[in-house]
Amino acid sequence: MRSLVCSKKGDLPDMLIFVLLIFILGVGLFILAFITPQIAEGLNTAGLNSSSEGTNSIDKLASMGTVTIQRGFLFLFFGLAISTLITSFFTRVHPLFLFLYILFLGLTAFIGTFLGNAYEQVTSSPVLADTLASQGMITVIMQNIVLITVVIGALSMIITFAKFSTFSGGGEAQL
Repeated sequence: MRSLVCSKKGDLPDMLIFVLLIFILGVGLFILAFITPQIAEGLNTAGLNSSSEGTNSIDKLASMGTVTIQRGFLFLFFGLAISTLITSFFTRVHPLFLFLYILFLGLTAFIGTFLGNAYEQVTSSPVLADTLASQGMITVIMQNIVLITVVIGALSMIITFAKFSTFSGGGEAQL
């Protein structure tokens, strides 16, 4: 098992995958947060279930649109950030490739600016104003996606290139 984990070479696309997944999750969950209260309101208006259990489940559905989706996004965001840092710990790369990592991180930050602007254009619709007010954490993360990307990418590079290891066979740690 150790040989499978330690034989991984390079993690250049990890930050790009991180940014793209955060964007897809941010936009997707924002739209879901818009749709969920609309569905709950429609169910209340239609009066399809007038029992107390039905009313409670409709209320839970409405609260899911504002609270649960936001918490789920934060959980997924931190999970992706931690997994990026863990994979960089298991990556063995020669320090000569630091320039490529810096170049690729710059490219990822550049792409992140476009993704952040695309999220802002999606959420700037007047129809989505109420949802935007209720989904503050998703909006904060997406507005600062470039800074977050650079910080996590820099931490990933520090972890990748600051390890003590040999590059010629063995793979045992040096002190």
